[in-house]
Amino acid sequence: MALQDIYNANNLYNAFLKAKQGTDWKPNVQKYEANVLLNIYKTQQEIKSGTYIPKPLNTFVLSERGHSRLIKSQNIYDRVIQRSFNDNVLVSKTRPMLIYDNGASLKGKGLSFSRKRFEIHLRKAYQEYGDGAYVIIMDYTKYYDNVRHEESLSQFSKVLQPDELDFLKRTFKEFEVDVSYMTDDEYANCMDNVFNALEYKECNEGLKFMRKSIGIGNQSSQIAGVYYATSIDNYCKTVRGIKYYGRYMDDTYIIMRSKKEAQELLPEIMRICASLGIFINPKKTRVCKITSWIPWLKINYKIKNSGGLVRKVHSKTFTRERCKLRQFRRLYQEGRMSFDKVLHNYLSWRGTYRKYDSKKKLYKMDKYFQELFKEAK
Repeated sequence: MALQDIYNANNLYNAFLKAKQGTDWKPNVQKYEANVLLNIYKTQQEIKSGTYIPKPLNTFVLSERGHSRLIKSQNIYDRVIQRSFNDNVLVSKTRPMLIYDNGASLKGKGLSFSRKRFEIHLRKAYQEYGDGAYVIIMDYTKYYDNVRHEESLSQFSKVLQPDELDFLKRTFKEFEVDVSYMTDDEYANCMDNVFNALEYKECNEGLKFMRKSIGIGNQSSQIAGVYYATSIDNYCKTVRGIKYYGRYMDDTYIIMRSKKEAQELLPEIMRICASLGIFINPKKTRVCKITSWIPWLKINYKIKNSGGLVRKVHSKTFTRERCKLRQFRRLYQEGRMSFDKVLHNYLSWRGTYRKYDSKKKLYKMDKYFQELFKEAK
């Protein structure tokens, strides 16, 4: 039985250790840990017998780095199961199908990996194509909100065994959106129109369900998002043989020899996007000359004539940090946050961006921090 990789006791326990990170102060997590062996045994019996049913999701809005996102979090009991399923089944079976330059939510990769690959590609493309090259920076509108369940499950069916796929279908069942408020015409066209979960009118009538949108906060939805646009990755890297291509979830860059090639490629990508129900964001999608300032993952890049790179941190990053420091000051004055924790948080943020060419802005940020916190030496 393929599901034994999910309910293996060691896998479940390791999944719990990962799932509790950052949340071990919560009462429900502590309660689970107090009876961890009993909970693991209970989980094994439910999965073996096919009686496991996920608990209702907890939905809330999270504002982070200037973006508001709808989060659908799980109970710790379900998080442990999903973590085991994700680590031992989904990732292990889908990772061989992913291109190397797909860098999100995978062990050994991440934001730094994707930025580094972009820098390498930018330098190599400039050496090979010269200053006549162009870069396509592409962003998808409400990517997670518009993942079609049938299409995603069809993709997973090529790598999962039948019982594993059935198990995944139960997770996707939780993501179905009750859109009973829609008219018949709106419901008939809902799969082809952009869905924004933040603007969703909560409804519990149970008359019309839309099988689109996957909840951020669920472990399985992360790998589903990484895997969903694989056909676009394969078309660019394999079919078209584009060497300088990379994707970080819903952010994509493509470096082409000329502007004409870039403009000819975009309609082909849009055609594949339409078949997947992915919508390209026209405001954030652009075709830039390789010698111009190019934004990628909150860093602005400009290549020099020598082939070197200037890397500037986006101004909004500093604006958000100043806002956060003011909030920390208020929490510190109220006694709800220690100075050591404030300092650790700031130095961690600073360490991320000190390697980029924004030394003057970092110096000003240091002065701002010292003005807010006279305790800082």
